Amino acid sequence: MNRSPAAVEVRKDETTRLYEALIDGQVVGSLAYETTGGRISLTHSYVDPDQRHRGVASALARYALEDLSRSRSRAGVYCGFVADYVEDHPEWKDAVDINRSAFIATRTARDSNRDR
Repeated sequence: MNRSPAAVEVRKDETTRLYEALIDGQVVGSLAYETTGGRISLTHSYVDPDQRHRGVASALARYALEDLSRSRSRAGVYCGFVADYVEDHPEWKDAVDINRSAFIATRTARDSNRDR
């Protein structure tokens, strides 16, 4: 049985430096960022395993990119999912610098790249 997509709410928590995805008020995913020398970098994302393939990570990436687009400097992207999202949504390419050499090959990243 396919689950219907749930409404994903995203918020920014500047204290923890996380964009958080919520479904029914519960945090189900996050996208971490760092600020160094006035430059913001998106470093890594995580979505609860039972919430994957439901648009949660895409909602996080879109929200973060929209938020960062209000900044005058380009954001650095070190998160493999966000880099792939930008490749699939080229309207964001001018807003970010992608650094694939800094990606960490997590189990999830290896699994998702296996069929590429």
